[in-house]
Amino acid sequence: MAAHTSSAPPSIPGYQLSNEDCVGLKHTVAELVHREGNTRFPGAQPVSFARQHLAELQQREYFMCEKTDGLRCLLFLHYTDTERGFEPVTFLIDRKNNYYEVKPPIRVPYHGSPFQQEAFLYATILDGELVNDLYPDGTTKLIFYAFDCLAADSENFTDKPLSKRLWALKERVIKPWHTYLTQTKSLMPLEPFQVKEKEQQSSYHISYLFDQVMPKLKHGNDGLIFTYPHILKWKPPHENTIDFKLRLGEFPIIEPPLDDEDQSPYVDYDAMPTSFDLHVNHGSNKYRPFAHKLSVTLEEWEMLKGLKQRLDGRIIECFRDADGRWKFKKDDDGTPRWRDDKADANHVSTVESVLGSIEDPVTEQDLRTSEGAIKRAIKQMQAGGQYQEPDHANKKRRIDDVNGH
Repeated sequence: MAAHTSSAPPSIPGYQLSNEDCVGLKHTVAELVHREGNTRFPGAQPVSFARQHLAELQQREYFMCEKTDGLRCLLFLHYTDTERGFEPVTFLIDRKNNYYEVKPPIRVPYHGSPFQQEAFLYATILDGELVNDLYPDGTTKLIFYAFDCLAADSENFTDKPLSKRLWALKERVIKPWHTYLTQTKSLMPLEPFQVKEKEQQSSYHISYLFDQVMPKLKHGNDGLIFTYPHILKWKPPHENTIDFKLRLGEFPIIEPPLDDEDQSPYVDYDAMPTSFDLHVNHGSNKYRPFAHKLSVTLEEWEMLKGLKQRLDGRIIECFRDADGRWKFKKDDDGTPRWRDDKADANHVSTVESVLGSIEDPVTEQDLRTSEGAIKRAIKQMQAGGQYQEPDHANKKRRIDDVNGH
């Protein structure tokens, strides 16, 4: 994790729409990404990085970026018809597929006519992480770090190579916005948050990312993301976590004193429950107990009680410590990392994948050691004409070109 940062994800800003109010929006999003009829959250799901993936990095060139420890969500730039004409409207979509309208809306100049004030970009969906960047003077700024473009200006990009999606992110969103501010010498307008592009690297720039990029981050970081057709999520061993559903065991029954008028036994909810069970998602709304229980100290239980929040049935992020105990991941204030942004705990397939990473972890040193072999393999493929751009792009576009290097 970078120095001087806060690891606690921010609360999602804006006003949450009711299920009825966002039905039409969900269908609009589904149509934009060519998933007509499928109105579920359209963001990709990552796979835990395993030892066999070290060899895979030598077979094709992955894009790579730091894994921001923030709140994953989609940014949906849309429009609304008002008495004054068409106006921009901005939504954030969390992984529960809830829609939040944020105000004031983000008005991105239209890339086709960036200096025409009434023109703005809409029908655009970006994938990214919402995070509080912390500055040396102690102030924070809410930033949406975009790492993918699902749709831009009504064009679906989910079936395009990642290089093309990153091109759309830069050319249709980021560049027109900064060109407008530079050419008009305008100040950054008042917005609910800033939108920034997450820097992508080739997979053989591992040391550069560890040594030059991550130490300078203004936000929390818990690993690396590699993208080819699918997303590989690498975390250092101590950051390999699983999201479980927490179930509290039984509370003791107290018999009242003999001189108490009411002799009815009562449940002592102040006492620690018999267990803190962790349940795994097996699909179709079915949960089964995990082999291990959550280890909670008496001091931690007092803290949990002091939250005065519902505990039973919530999604909680957990890790296995050096002694083999399962503990909850703590935010900066010592409270658990609740995953209220997720509708369900991790699926059993994800749990098994993470457990494999825990049992046979790929360390930072393993990645650094493989860097030379990855670079030689990719350069050899390029020289021999066997090189394929990520996601099988027909037009060759180097990762450095995507970032403007």
